[in-house]
Order: sequence, then C-alpha cells, then structure tokens
Amino acid sequence: MLVFLLFIGVGGCWSAQELNNRAFVNTVLIDMTEDGQTELTVGIPLPNRMIPGEAGGTGQPQGDPFSFVTRRAENLSQALNLIQVDLPRNLTFGQTRIIVIGRRQAEQGLDKVVEFVFRQPSFRLSASLFITPGDVKEITKAPMVFERILSDILRKYVNNHYTLDTTIKDYKLALYQGGDILIPLLNFGELPGVAQEDPKKNRWMGSGGAAIFSGGKMSKIKLNPFEQQTALWISSQLKNTTVTIASPTDDKEMSFFIEGIKTGIEPVVRGNQVSFRIQSNAKAFVETSLSHIDLKDPMVLQQLEEILNKQVEEQFISVLNKTRQARSDAFLMSQYLDWRYPKFWHTMQDQWKNYYAKELPIEVDVEIKLNRTGGVYRSVVHETNR
Repeated sequence: MLVFLLFIGVGGCWSAQELNNRAFVNTVLIDMTEDGQTELTVGIPLPNRMIPGEAGGTGQPQGDPFSFVTRRAENLSQALNLIQVDLPRNLTFGQTRIIVIGRRQAEQGLDKVVEFVFRQPSFRLSASLFITPGDVKEITKAPMVFERILSDILRKYVNNHYTLDTTIKDYKLALYQGGDILIPLLNFGELPGVAQEDPKKNRWMGSGGAAIFSGGKMSKIKLNPFEQQTALWISSQLKNTTVTIASPTDDKEMSFFIEGIKTGIEPVVRGNQVSFRIQSNAKAFVETSLSHIDLKDPMVLQQLEEILNKQVEEQFISVLNKTRQARSDAFLMSQYLDWRYPKFWHTMQDQWKNYYAKELPIEVDVEIKLNRTGGVYRSVVHETNR
C-alpha cells in the first residue's frame, strides 16, 4: 500500500490542459462601436517569438512577441466565442492583468464589463483598469520601446505609482456605494524625443490623468496628469513626488522632493451633522534652488514649510472641487462614513450624492516637515556668480 501511494504522488496531471494548448490573455481591450456593437480585443503573447532560436532557425525571433485579436458582436460572450473559434489554442484569463476600456463604452458604464469578468472563474479581480480618450484599439499602435509586451508597461505605471491603481474589485465595490470612482486615463501622441528603429512608428503612450466616474459612468469632467498626482496623494497611493514653489525672498524657483507621505481620511459626526478631515504628513528636502534664500535660518525653514503646506492644501481642495462638480464621491468618503458610523450613514444614504456635491464640509490639513536642505545652504548659482 505504501509503495502504491508513492506511485500516485509522481503521476502526471491527467485532468489539466497542456500549456501548449493554451493561449494566455494578458490584456483585454473593450469598446463600443458606433452602431452599438461590443468590440472585444485580446492581447496574447506568442511563445514561439519570445524564445531565441524557436522562430525558424537560430538567432533572435522575428516579429512582435504578441498579437491582438479583435471581434465584434452583440455582447462580450459572443465576441469571445468568435475569437475562440478562430484560434488553435484555448483562451485562458488566468494571466490577465490589464483591462483597457474605450471612451464610448466608459460613457455607457462598465456594468457589462464587470459582469463578464466576475463570471470568468480564472479572471483576476486584481486586474487594473484603464480608460482611453478615444478608440481603444489606438493602444495597439503604441511602440514597445522599453518593454516587449504592452501589459508590462501598464503594470509598471501602476507599480511605480505613476497612475492610480484601480482594479476590477475596486470598481465592483464602488458600485455598491453609487458607482463613483477614479480610473486612470491613457494619452496618445507623437513620440517625444525617443529614438526608434522604425521612424514610421512615431506614436507614444503615457499617462493622461484620470477619468471621474459618477453613477457608474464616465463624466465629462476629468483630472489632468498634475491633478492625478494630487489624487494619488489624497488616496494614499503616492510614495514620493516633487513640489515647486516661489521663494518668499525673491520669487525664484525652489523645488522640494517629498517623501514618506501618509494620508488619512476621517469622518467627523457631531449631532446630526457630518464633516470630513483629510490629514497628510510628509517629509521634504530641497532638491534645487535658484534663490539666494538662506536655508541656515530656522525661521526661513519654517516659512518654507508653511508655503509648502498651503500650496499642497490648495491642490487637494482643487481636486476635491472637481469631483464635486462631477457629482462623484471619487475618494469613497461614503465608505469611511459607513465603516465608522453605519447607523448615521443609513439615515443619509439617499441624499449623500447631493450632500457631497454641495454641502459636505471638508477640512484639509497638510503638514510637511523640511528635514534636509541638501549639501549646501545657499544656491550654487548665486555663489558662483559672486
């Protein structure tokens, strides 16, 4: 019996599919056509072009190491079936990390997308969402300069905190609170100064800010890339950034590297009134200075801290006001209220949308501590010009 049990442990996986029979989808593109049809595109790596020596001989593989397949149908399930019948391998979504939605579909809402994803057992709920300002297939024209696969570029945008990290799970949870959330936007344009082998491929892809969703649909109001950095700061997704101010002595430019960022959102209930307090702490050091300001003076350092705090607070308020204009509780303050004061939340749940947009008091308190002034106290430019 013991020998028999040992033989079972070394047996093969007879119930699983062979890897050679699978096509691993790592990117999903979804959009709506002008006539109302659903357009589904899947990005699939091509193993025979990724390994040197496997593409018709020796040396480096020829051609792109991935492919996009597109089909149109009445819904996502039919489009997926049309793609599958044309492929020699079985599609699997276990490696899908990126879902990109076109503008038309985003304006109609992502309910069908979320429903489709949640019905796929192998789909990762941690897959990141992105929105394109136009046709979603424009992303397929983006050249692979630094990475070989499109999904790797977008994942690094998220991992390096260049864009918001909004997942399928985040969107699904937001739907229960009204469908308000921020989703990162992509931007496409001419290639800015990066040399390429093929001059015809002069396209470039980058972060284009963030789309504001209200009631599960994309609003016409959006955040630009600078405002998205502030949104990252408010939502505790920003690790470090750079803030530039005018020197209080001569209005010359001074830049500070901000790190150790910690932000908290807290509801405050007094009687039958609710308000919110957003508190953020960070450390800073002088990155560059064109001013002749004397950084050895403690009073000067305190003055710079006050200017930094005020400027960041104004940025916070500006971004919050944009979400109010879009009638979107994009930072999910209702969830904080529900967690801390569930009984109070249920009394004002029906009127929350209007209350957030017009009446909710929000107090912003930023405290940045200037710890280091760099290797010199005065501007190197002014010292060399003496």
